[in-house]
Amino acid sequence: MPARLEPTALKTHIRADYDAAAAAWGPEIGPRVFRVPAERLVADLAPRRGSRSLDLACGSGLVARALAARVGPDLVRACDLSPAQVAGARVALRSVGLDGIDVRVMDAERLRYTAGSFDIVACGFGLNHFPRPIVALRGALRVLAPGGRGGFSVWQPADHPIGRRLDERMAEVLDGRLADEYVRCAEAFARLGERNSEPHRLIGLMEEAGFRSVSSRAHAFTVDYRDAATFVNLVLGREDGALRAARLSHGERTALRHDLIRSLSRFGPRAYRVRRGFVVVIGQKPSA
Repeated sequence: MPARLEPTALKTHIRADYDAAAAAWGPEIGPRVFRVPAERLVADLAPRRGSRSLDLACGSGLVARALAARVGPDLVRACDLSPAQVAGARVALRSVGLDGIDVRVMDAERLRYTAGSFDIVACGFGLNHFPRPIVALRGALRVLAPGGRGGFSVWQPADHPIGRRLDERMAEVLDGRLADEYVRCAEAFARLGERNSEPHRLIGLMEEAGFRSVSSRAHAFTVDYRDAATFVNLVLGREDGALRAARLSHGERTALRHDLIRSLSRFGPRAYRVRRGFVVVIGQKPSA
């Protein structure tokens, strides 16, 4: 069994990983992959106008944006562990006139908001990044007002030919070039994501944390990557932390991108319309 990593070491890895991906996240990855799930998470939570709301682990701020449309922008707050993601979210929100949303760098397992600050806590695909999810869930419950609702979305497993082929090629390129510590952290992060994405486990954790009336709803939507070049550029943007850790030169990165695009171009156009599934789990803070 792999050695267990301390939460601090894993968070350091996750922060650096998302800092590296931030440049591509806002303009490309966020809207294409996360806009629809963000809107459905908020729709499932059904916040009323005037509800004080938090986007937890906000990334590029798409959940905050969906919340603002329902409750009013002045009542929305957002936070994320990654300083680069927070900076990107501020820019993205400002570009659509939502610069009044306060976005802060904050550890989801150590929320600094006052108890009872929010009526809604929404977390889009963040729970699989928390080394101690029960701590984060108890923190979310603490900052909710009595009767407030917390909603968490998690991806369901996806398997498609273009993804498998790209993963195989990336593994070939990075083999032997990553430091042992990076590999340990990456593997621990992957195990964490798999474990925390199991809906029944999330329901159990929420109930253990103190949420009541916990329920789940399954969703599916289609991500249209359009073509091999778009798919490769998005994935390499997300994997920028690994490419940096492997010390690939500019020339090597360019060659890798061209190789991947050439390899994946043999798949037909339908291969780039990828069906993704996710589950939203919602619970309520007891009123008394």
